[in-house]
Amino acid sequence: MAILTTDARTTRIPSFAGAGNLIYRSADVPRFVSGQGCFLRTADGRSYLDAEAANGTLAWGYDSELLREALNRCMELPALPSFCESDLRLAVLERIERLCSEALGTPGRVELDLGGAQGMETALRIAFSNNGPGTVMVFEGAFHGRSGVTSMLSSSPRYRELLAAWGLEVVRLPSPDCLRCPHADTSGDCSTGCARAVTRWGSETSGVGGRAHARKVSAFIFESVQNVGGMVTPDPALLRAAVEHARAQGAVIIADEIFTGMHRVGPRWGFQRAGVRPDIVVTSKALTNGGAAVSAVWAREPLASPEHYPPGSHSATFVGIPHALAVVDTVLDRWEAWEDVERDVRTLEAGLDTRLQQLADRYPGLIKRHDAMGATARIVLTGGHAARIRQLSSHVHPDHGLLVASTGMAPDVINIHPPLVTGESELDLLADILGLAFRALESETGDGPGRNRP
Repeated sequence: MAILTTDARTTRIPSFAGAGNLIYRSADVPRFVSGQGCFLRTADGRSYLDAEAANGTLAWGYDSELLREALNRCMELPALPSFCESDLRLAVLERIERLCSEALGTPGRVELDLGGAQGMETALRIAFSNNGPGTVMVFEGAFHGRSGVTSMLSSSPRYRELLAAWGLEVVRLPSPDCLRCPHADTSGDCSTGCARAVTRWGSETSGVGGRAHARKVSAFIFESVQNVGGMVTPDPALLRAAVEHARAQGAVIIADEIFTGMHRVGPRWGFQRAGVRPDIVVTSKALTNGGAAVSAVWAREPLASPEHYPPGSHSATFVGIPHALAVVDTVLDRWEAWEDVERDVRTLEAGLDTRLQQLADRYPGLIKRHDAMGATARIVLTGGHAARIRQLSSHVHPDHGLLVASTGMAPDVINIHPPLVTGESELDLLADILGLAFRALESETGDGPGRNRP
């Protein structure tokens, strides 16, 4: 067996490790051995404040008791074939169904899968089983996974270079990012041009078939916040116009709530911010707090009924594994016990906004703007420095590292989405480390000096 060094950092990829993983996108790679609350720790004792929360998964932070409790719920049934039923699976399905139907005011059915990309593929199976295979509409800047099918839905061509479902026809609506909007006006809201741009398909002149065509649009998929696309929040009026037009053309409306579901952006579901009503909801990350790979697909009746989506339409070996279901059941208990999660998320949003505003005031040569949305925030930079800020944040502080996110699709945006249990002291540390990172970047680039800095 290969023996790993106990050094907390390494500057090379181990000879036995695949190099394609995002873990090795930086030369400086911490190796974590424990976690508690909002912090991870390496073997040498250095702690890292996690403001990335496993890409938004860890609403509750690092909580080993949660996993212990979950495993106690399935000790008598440690494994189960995927084609067998259990009371635990039915209980989980019923609980997830209620979370969606209460928000949408209509009953539905829930199908389970293993992760976000797989959940999106299951959502398309349901949509195609009702509408027939057809064109899928998404926004520019979308990210819905890296599998063969979902890489076609995602905007970056890098995801399609090695594996793609080329038979899937995908049409991209103009980006909902107001910072890059070609129809921008001075009102601060989406203009008439924006709404027209996302609703002009479904005609002979657009080239995209609508309700009257045999080769029609089968599904419209949206994210209420485009995480990988740069933490972009579509204007509610724009999103409503796109959803209403898609529904009028006969498309099934799919809300990708993998990142935004379960209060990440405030309300239980991100689509509630815009007042839209999807036909299918895909959720995943906040269901397990990182303890298992599970996604859930809710579809309004009768989309997933046996008449439209018969048995055998879907299967996966580990989709009914009891330990994963027990993790979901335990996490849902935690959500139910949180007295006023929306109030607490608003408090976190205000704390993020205040500290990022102070940071922007200190470094106007590097920070163009910032936005806070529930337990998420973004820092829009004046240049493509996001990867460098992410790297600096890991080691610029003498005692603590900081984990934040950046993506190739938005190299000028720092993504921040900490655990929902993040408190004032953690926010202060977040601001301190980011301040040091921006000061170091300012020295490297000469984009300064910052004003009003102590």
